[in-house]
Amino acid sequence: MSIPNTKTELLHEASRMLLSKGLNGFSLQELAASLNIKKASVFHHYPSKNALAIELYRFYQNAFIAWVEKYNHLAPEKQIMQYAETLTRWISEKQRVCPVGALSLEWQQVDPDLQTEIKKLHELQKDWLNSLFKQMDISIPRGEAVICTMSLLQGSLQLARITGDPNLGKKNLKSYLKSIKA
Repeated sequence: MSIPNTKTELLHEASRMLLSKGLNGFSLQELAASLNIKKASVFHHYPSKNALAIELYRFYQNAFIAWVEKYNHLAPEKQIMQYAETLTRWISEKQRVCPVGALSLEWQQVDPDLQTEIKKLHELQKDWLNSLFKQMDISIPRGEAVICTMSLLQGSLQLARITGDPNLGKKNLKSYLKSIKA
């Protein structure tokens, strides 16, 4: 069993705050207080809130890559369904938002370096879906299937959060995937 360190605890707590309140919804002082540490300890690990957010999105990228590797043995459609189920459950149960969509409302104020990391996470997900649809016999262009799937998931995640129905994304995606089979 690993012993959590301050930097890891900061990342996890910052993630919780970011996905429930947005980047501008919490301060580094609030983050420090929630962990019973001094604000100076936060700055010891991260020189700014933006540096913390960049590290957080790199953490999300690595978590997504690890998730893909874990479920790579499943058939493409099952991988997509498993992702929708995992993501929707994780977001609905904790009343979070999707990491890619978390900063969409304040996108124009997001630092360009942070925007780059968010886009990298988005591209990882897009490339993964593209590789899965490449293996499937579908009736629409692959790029269209990818963007429609991402849009459907994003909308379903928001609705699942509002309605409290963690199965919404899975139901919608299952219906969509059935509709695009060749």
